[in-house]
This record gives sequence, structure tokens and C-alpha cells, in this order.
Amino acid sequence: MVSAPKERLTLRLRSPQTRYRPVSRIASGGMAEVWRGEATIGPDEVVPVAIKRVLPNIEDPNFLTMIEDEANLGMLLRHPNVVRVFDARNIGGTYIVIMELVDGDTLKGLLDATEGRPMPLPAAMFIGRELLRALGYCHTATDGGGRPLGLVHWDVSPHNMLLGRDGGVKLSDFGLAEATSNRTKRPEGMIGGKFGYLAPELIHRQRGDHRIDLFAAGIVLWEMIAGRRLFRGENDRETIQLVARCEIPRISDENPAVPSQVDDFLANLLNADPDRRYQSGTEAAEALSILVDWLEPNVGTDDVGLMMEVHGFLRAQRKEQEARPLEVFDMLMNELEAFAEQAGGGGGHGAAPLDPSLFGRVR
Repeated sequence: MVSAPKERLTLRLRSPQTRYRPVSRIASGGMAEVWRGEATIGPDEVVPVAIKRVLPNIEDPNFLTMIEDEANLGMLLRHPNVVRVFDARNIGGTYIVIMELVDGDTLKGLLDATEGRPMPLPAAMFIGRELLRALGYCHTATDGGGRPLGLVHWDVSPHNMLLGRDGGVKLSDFGLAEATSNRTKRPEGMIGGKFGYLAPELIHRQRGDHRIDLFAAGIVLWEMIAGRRLFRGENDRETIQLVARCEIPRISDENPAVPSQVDDFLANLLNADPDRRYQSGTEAAEALSILVDWLEPNVGTDDVGLMMEVHGFLRAQRKEQEARPLEVFDMLMNELEAFAEQAGGGGGHGAAPLDPSLFGRVR
């Protein structure tokens, strides 16, 4: 007897009986915070989730529209190397986004903890390949009607790459992304993203396209292998000047264990002329995959998972877990109750998927 296929997680999370509970705060910034949470789906299933919550005092309409755009876009993207967005709503003026929980840390957190030591070359190349696969998918993604999204991330950096204890490599944070589905349009000439991960054409006031993401991915890979930052001046002005000059040391000069084939790959990905780079994330990922299989064919998620297990243990030893702020915890509990009530009743969604195109009108 063949059992019936299990209903997709997205549908189960949006069912009327689902309830959310915050567990601990993962990160907090000036505009939003992210919590580790649990979704109880009926009596027998509890699913770990991440809960992004825009701070209630944020009233900037442009920022709130960007959050809507990010949630809308996240619900359209489905790839193993991209953080999933399951659901999102405005609850009494507070935006709540339910996302996939990656149990680990950012790549930046891991690199900071290594104190300038290079990452093992096979693991770095594996992570770089997974990032390029994510970009290859994102740059060719379509909306629900099959129309190209024209997606450019604009903020590829170690800060926005999540590594899980299960070995997962996930691209996250599409808050600055450019896409046809966005209501917020990027002003002409605006430079987004972190200065140390910009492509030189942006500094020279040329129009950037998806290849700026590929250049940023090249910087990330270079830094993992070298064990240091590529473009980092004493201040923002110096950093921008370094990007503009685009003088890329051969990675084998930084790390003698690197074979010349990796030098050649990075020289292509980090070419100052976008027309001389790899032209797609898929093309670059395939080229890097050949190198990975040649260098260490058995490298994979187990290697990333082991690094994150060790990193998580050492981080816990260095810092006691932050006590959760009870006032904020209780506030978020109330908002999540309203979130669930809206999904099961007043919002009229029930178990049906929340159409991303309607997100901006869910109130």
C-alpha cells in the first residue's frame, strides 16, 4: 500500500490550528529582530522556525514597504540554498515574517571566530559552490505566472550567508534585492550593500546587473581561503578606493596550499570587467564543482556541519546565553496569537497558501 504524500510544510504552517511560540532571540538590530521559535501544528508536530519581527516603533513607510517586498519575494523563492519564507502578515502595525530556521550561525560569525585563519580549502570551495548555485537560481527565478523576476540580491556577503549544523548553506536577507515584483523601486544611481563587497563598476557609476552578485561571491570565497578581508581600508573612503582599484592578490600568494587552478577561477570571478567574468551563477558553480571534485570529491555537508558544531560549542563556552527580555517576549507571544487567529479565521486564509501578491494588502 502506498501512503498518501505528506502535505507541504508551507500549507501545514498556514493551517488554522497552527500556533507559534518564541523561544529565544537570535539577533536584534535597529529596525528588526529575529527569534528562534516553534510552530505547533496540531497535537503531534512541532516545527522549529525563525520569526522576524519589525520593531513596533518603526514607522518609516519606505522601510515597511521594503519588508513587504522582501517577504513577497521570499515566498516566491524555492531553492535548497535560499532561506525559505513560509508566511508573513501585519499584526496590529507590527510586521511578522515566519521563515526557515537555520540552526547555526552566519558565515561572518564563523570567520570572525577563526581569528584570521584560512578555512580548509575543500570546505571553502564547497560553500562557495553552494552560494553560486543559489545565485544561479535567483538570477533566473520567475514569479507565479512564469515571468522573470530580474532578481539581483545586491548584498551578498558573509553577513547574509547562513551555515547550519546540518551542513546547509543558505543565502538570506533579500531586503536590498532588486526584482520586478517589488513595489519599492531602487533609485537610479543608488549603491546598496556593504562597501567591502561591492563590484568596481558600481564605484565607477556604471549600471550594475546580476554580475555584481557574482563578484561579491568571489570576494566571499577569496576571504574564506585567505583568512582575511580583501577590501578593507581604515575607513569607508579607503575601502571604496580599494574596490575602485580592484587589485586582487593571487590567492596562492595568501595561501600557498592553493593550486593554480583555483587562482585562475578566482581571477575570472573577480575580474574588474564584468564582461570578462563568468556570466551566470550556474556557469561559475559548474566550473567550481569540477575543481571541488578534483580537489576533494568527498567534501560536503558533513564538513560544514562539523565546523558549525565546533563553532557553536566554543561560542557557548565564551558567552552565556542572553536572557530573553520578558516584556518583549510577552508582546511577541500576543502578536503571534493574533497571527494565528488571522490565519485561521478573520484573515480568511485557512490552509490555503497565502498569495504573495496579496501580502501588501493583508492588514
